[in-house]
Amino acid sequence: MTKTKIHYNIPQLEYSLVRPQIGTCIWGRGTGKTEGPGSEFIVRNAMDMPGSLGGIVSITYDKLLNMIIPALKIGWERMGYKENVHYWIRKAPPEHLNIPKAYRQPDTNQHIIKWFNGSAQLLISIDRIHIANGASLAYIYADEVKFFPREKFKEVLLTLRGQAALYGHLSCCESLLITTDQPRPEMPGDWVFELEKDHDPETTSVILGIQYELSQLSEELNKTKSKRRQKEIARQIDRYLDNMNELRRGLNFVSRASTIDNVHALGINVIENYKKTLTPYEFALSVLNKKQSKGENDFYYLLSEDKHGYYAPNIDFIDSLDNKVRDTDSRWDGDIILEAPIDIACDYNSAINWMVIGQEKEESYDILKSMFVLKPKKIKHLVNKFDKYYADKKRYNNTINFYYDHTAIGENAISEISFYDEWVNKLSDKGWNVNAIWIGKASNHRARYKIWEWVLGGDEGLKPFRFNVANNQELMVSMHATKTKKDKYGNFEKDKTSEIKKSVPPEFATHGGEACDTLIWGVYKPKLSQGTSTMLAVTM
Repeated sequence: MTKTKIHYNIPQLEYSLVRPQIGTCIWGRGTGKTEGPGSEFIVRNAMDMPGSLGGIVSITYDKLLNMIIPALKIGWERMGYKENVHYWIRKAPPEHLNIPKAYRQPDTNQHIIKWFNGSAQLLISIDRIHIANGASLAYIYADEVKFFPREKFKEVLLTLRGQAALYGHLSCCESLLITTDQPRPEMPGDWVFELEKDHDPETTSVILGIQYELSQLSEELNKTKSKRRQKEIARQIDRYLDNMNELRRGLNFVSRASTIDNVHALGINVIENYKKTLTPYEFALSVLNKKQSKGENDFYYLLSEDKHGYYAPNIDFIDSLDNKVRDTDSRWDGDIILEAPIDIACDYNSAINWMVIGQEKEESYDILKSMFVLKPKKIKHLVNKFDKYYADKKRYNNTINFYYDHTAIGENAISEISFYDEWVNKLSDKGWNVNAIWIGKASNHRARYKIWEWVLGGDEGLKPFRFNVANNQELMVSMHATKTKKDKYGNFEKDKTSEIKKSVPPEFATHGGEACDTLIWGVYKPKLSQGTSTMLAVTM
């Protein structure tokens, strides 16, 4: 490999110098998490441990293929490593190169990246966690862990074992790098904050001090003509490297960075554009990387990713694809019954339009997906988005059960037709058979709260409620963030102030939960037992 000059921002440079055994980078958008620390972590481990098997982990396999790997490739290209020359993605290298297999490398190349020196990385996702079954990994890189449920990620971490006999003298053996931007308090990956309590600033400072001494010695080595001094410097450098290797063992290093830390690369105009286009809340969270506080009094307090969430990628379809970046659609989903109708319910707002898509199964009721469009886009744009995603489904069964209440009958601000009329007309124009189901006046908040208690609590008379975690991430944040309050009369109600706060992005306000409320009310209320129905009537 020829030497290549690489530009690093300060957080990237600091991580590169420290190189801890356990590293966590909580960085704002545009700071280069994946193509910086992520790509370097993988390359250095692959080169320092030839023939080792590591792992790259994403929340879903499609994000791994369409977002993470392309960003890693940018970083590797910057370091001088080229695809199909130095590494091969999801395919075997040419046989004539005689590249050896990695330690306990899988028999197939479908889920690995293979390197010219025999090293490899296993491609793992939380929604296809079985890929990691039985694996023995020397290191793990996990990206965007704000979406990772703790218990699911623990299953992957158990694979970080077994190669110490080969590489145990190196601090990079059994190393871990976690990268993410700032998780909101309601996100599954907010456990990442707990890693900060074990951060070791003292050892980090010692390593940085040694790195400074090494730079001084390297500069002197390049200048001195004395053979004797060159040997002395070489021995001193070796001692420092050995000392750093020991200091890095077990070192927990947590790095925080804001987008402003990369302003010299992005330019001040990008930062100013973020400030103009993002809400103050989103700017503080995603750009300034400020930690947000967690509230209490959850409206959907029984909602749990562990209990109600599931993953259902269409493995056969995904594995048939090449490595090109492409838009996802319903063919990527393995939980949809193509021959059966799907259900939808919507929320209508000038700032955002939401829809939630569900389907009744023999053993459960599943929220397959949710989607939205932001202002200035309207209902027609959301219909187009839905129709494009479910185009394949429409070929098998084009029936939609559209649940709506009195809020859909009000007049649209931009036309003379109601929200209901617009949804039905636009869907029909796209070739969908719309079965409109009127559920009456929207239920009050206490009644919704109670029905959610029965649905999420697993009432014996109701089918289990589930949601596809990968396809409902914004919806889950919206619902987890929804709180309760008392009105001016002291009565219980849902706190919807987030819908009018400029500091809260519309997709994380209560709009999404409102659409889901409508769907769950329409689907579950008719199925409640007589006893439950009587109790529900009392709460209305």
